[in-house]
Amino acid sequence: ARMADAFLRTKARRTIYEMAKQQRKYKREVRKKTLNNIIVALTIAAFIAALPVGAAAAPVYADDITENATENVPQSSFEYKKYRSHSNYRSALGIRMKEVHNIISGHMDDNNTVPIPGLIKTYYRQGGKDASSSNYVPQGICSTGRYWLFTAYDSNKECNSVIYVVDRESNKLISTLTLPNKFHVGGIAFDGNNIWLPGETSDKYKGNPFVQYIQYDDFRNMIKDSIHEVKKSEISEYIYIKNKPSFLEYDNGKLWVGTYIGKKGTKEGYINGYSVIEKDDGRISLNTTLYSVISGIDSSAQGAAIVGKYMYVSSSYKGSVAGVKSSFVTKYEISPLKNGMNVLYVADREIKRIEVPKMNEELFVEDGEIHINFESAANAYIMPVIETDRILALKKSLWEQ
Repeated sequence: ARMADAFLRTKARRTIYEMAKQQRKYKREVRKKTLNNIIVALTIAAFIAALPVGAAAAPVYADDITENATENVPQSSFEYKKYRSHSNYRSALGIRMKEVHNIISGHMDDNNTVPIPGLIKTYYRQGGKDASSSNYVPQGICSTGRYWLFTAYDSNKECNSVIYVVDRESNKLISTLTLPNKFHVGGIAFDGNNIWLPGETSDKYKGNPFVQYIQYDDFRNMIKDSIHEVKKSEISEYIYIKNKPSFLEYDNGKLWVGTYIGKKGTKEGYINGYSVIEKDDGRISLNTTLYSVISGIDSSAQGAAIVGKYMYVSSSYKGSVAGVKSSFVTKYEISPLKNGMNVLYVADREIKRIEVPKMNEELFVEDGEIHINFESAANAYIMPVIETDRILALKKSLWEQ
């Protein structure tokens, strides 16, 4: 009994000793980890303190900074929102709009297809403060040669409208210009010296219709910033015209201003062509006394592009209704306008009408291809027939067969 009792006491002492040893080891590890954490925290604090004031206000990623940016601010998105590959988009189009897919698929140029900017997130500057929104809706599109310009408005009407600028040489989004208004900006056009923008088009506006322009030299300075807030002094005064400016096109000395009539399949749409005039003081004006008129286009016209004696019109309505043919790009022959006629009805001069994916907006023609903008992938639309999150490049030959 005495031996058993001694054995148990010895075992108990050893157990207590081992437990104390493990506890001391645990405390040493905790102190070591705590010390390491303190060192890391102090290192980070010292790094942040060494940064310029404001540099740590928001995370900045290398892919967000453009080569010509002068500010460490994030850039608006320029990636595909819905379909990460062209094959995925083609497959979806084949399922949702099979007939359209069969017609245009062989004429789609994936190499010249680019994402629609700002669909995922748009960074803008308003009142000197930077902010972001996921509620912008794509509208206008045009080319200056090197740059592609895209317009968009905020569906909530809280943020000012914007112009996204893509450098086609680097194929990167280099700047987002915040306009000093919340207009619908359904179009944009370039005349070689000026970038034209539509004025207010809402039904609440009861004043005279107008357009404005930004001088290209000023524009080149603006896009040095990743985000630039366009001052009222950097955009022209209102230039009043005779029709509501829903979309714009420039051709051969004239600014063509199209008017969207409504969501219906009639031929009540029209476009007025105003000659661009430079005044003695260098300011630009439009001749609203003698101007040209093209009538008989779709009432739901969203954009137009004039190439020689032909005009291509983008029209769309009932974008969320499957099975209804309501989105087209139509080719018209307009040679009488080139021969001196000022008024031309084109409903009977239609050459070819091609159905395209739903909710097409403005378009332009460059290097033998028609580039079409779409609004269907914007968050403002819940159940579109097809979410086209890219600028489709279609070969112009499709309208020549």
